[in-house]
Amino acid sequence: MENLTVKLTNIKQNFGAKEVLSIKELSAYENDRIGIIGENGQGKSTLLQIIYGDLTPEGTVQKEIEFNYFPQIAEIDELFHIDMLDWELMSQFAIPENSVQTLSGGETSKFRLAQVLSTYQMGLLLDEPTTHLDQKSVKKLVEELRYYYGTLLFVSHDRYFLNQLADKIWEVQDGKVVEYEGNYDAYKQQKEQEEIERKREEENYLQEKKHLETAIVKKKEQAEKASKVSNKKKQQSIRPDRLSSSKQKDTVQKSIQKSAKSMESRLAKLQEVTPNKNKSEIIFPTPKSVEIHNKYPVRGENVKLTAGDKVLLNQVDFQFGLGKKIAIVGDNGSGKTTLLDHIVNHKEGIVLSPKVVFSIYRQMDYKFFGEETILSFLLKRTEYPESLVRSILNNLNFAQFELNKPLSALSGGEATRLSIALLFTRPSNVLILDEPTNFIDLSTIEALEKLMVNYKGTVLFTSHDSYFVKEVADEIYKMKEAKLPLISKENI
Repeated sequence: MENLTVKLTNIKQNFGAKEVLSIKELSAYENDRIGIIGENGQGKSTLLQIIYGDLTPEGTVQKEIEFNYFPQIAEIDELFHIDMLDWELMSQFAIPENSVQTLSGGETSKFRLAQVLSTYQMGLLLDEPTTHLDQKSVKKLVEELRYYYGTLLFVSHDRYFLNQLADKIWEVQDGKVVEYEGNYDAYKQQKEQEEIERKREEENYLQEKKHLETAIVKKKEQAEKASKVSNKKKQQSIRPDRLSSSKQKDTVQKSIQKSAKSMESRLAKLQEVTPNKNKSEIIFPTPKSVEIHNKYPVRGENVKLTAGDKVLLNQVDFQFGLGKKIAIVGDNGSGKTTLLDHIVNHKEGIVLSPKVVFSIYRQMDYKFFGEETILSFLLKRTEYPESLVRSILNNLNFAQFELNKPLSALSGGEATRLSIALLFTRPSNVLILDEPTNFIDLSTIEALEKLMVNYKGTVLFTSHDSYFVKEVADEIYKMKEAKLPLISKENI
């Protein structure tokens, strides 16, 4: 029999007037490895805080074990206990023995993870533990957690991480939590099967609805016809021997009306199946202003790239093809962002086609103000038709009624999605994206993948998300030992 470790019963968590979570019953057991997914703002972090004890909701939280907790954001000084650290783990994560104030974003995340993993509890809660980690560190973390024995619950948008560790998925949506067996790929298969079933139910509903509506119209026509015949007979002199015939016609009319009402009742009781919003296919035209025919719009000749005394690239040549999706990968500190900046600023060794027009996305680069609407804001900054702009926004999960929302009212997640929309609606032929998957949810990541694949120009991007790289990239270059070799997808 499985040993219960935590059980949530009749949980309600509100922030002001907004109900964030409403959970009737949810349980985790010893050795469960549960990946928690959902769109931004749905309550994933809130769920972990409730389990850990940082939040006290309505309802009952039954905990049979203690949990260690890695929050998504925390000041490193608050977690710094030097005498408790596992120095072997620190070494494996390649964390420098510097003052904590000098650590990079990736090094800070690894330091915090090492601190949490240095002490053992029967439960472990991790909130976006792979943020800022390079692929090498993500793989090291996966290896470390494979040997963790206890209840592991983790929030993540990293599909590789979810596939490697999760044996259950908790999907948080509209305040509810639905459990699926298996890892992320298994979850996707189950969701696809649910969609097939939902479409079948929708078709059955529409067929039954049409059948009943047609039958009701016919019955009403029959009742109206019988009524006219009955009224006509009543106006005629009716002999005694025909009285029974007239009454029979009245009875038939009432029977038809009763049948019609019965059908109307069945129609009213039909359980409506609401069709899902279909994402329209994105077909990017090429505006005349950014047409380009150079086979290799971005090239490097004897590029030398340094950061202080460190040589990042040493006399490297490269050429990035027209229309290709180019991923640049490498460990933290290898110089990926520096290379993108070097290209965009047309520095020494970079050869650009004279017609190159960049559109650049940097995480949290945009702040939106004012009362202008989302749609109006984008239409003023694009040569694309309104139908395509609407299609891009639809793919990024903006409902049609939200397009008139003022910029000042956007949430953080909405602002990020609008930033992505702006990237694709600006006239350009080369996109630059530096770690675009950081801090965005899975549905937005998958929408971004689709937009990048359909974009007709050249795309240069960096990412530590190996799943994302494999889905999008035509070519992958790895910055390592001052070189930039082309590698296969199997080697990232």
